[in-house]
Amino acid sequence: KKSRRARSIIKKLRGLRHDHEIETEVNHFISASHAQSCGDAEERTNSGGAFVAMINDDRMWKLLVCSLILQMAQQLCGINAVFYYSTMFFDGLIENPLIGTAIVGGVNVAATYVAL
Repeated sequence: KKSRRARSIIKKLRGLRHDHEIETEVNHFISASHAQSCGDAEERTNSGGAFVAMINDDRMWKLLVCSLILQMAQQLCGINAVFYYSTMFFDGLIENPLIGTAIVGGVNVAATYVAL
């Protein structure tokens, strides 16, 4: 029953018309599920096992360090404070402080585009 329901949902979502297309999609889902469950059972049940495996992998370690540096740089550069306090800053300077905040956001988007 669940198998038939799954096939009808896949047929609707993917817009498939032929049975062999549906079976191909189902086989992809089954093989992906099987590939995920083939890892070491002890490593999966150990809550720190995945994290330790990530730390030990050189590529993942570089990615983790890079993402942490980017997050710290964002916090340390102070741009979050500019966005947070911009409405209070523009209050009294211009008639509608939300317009000033929108301009600051627009300048940030434009500067990001130029930086790319």
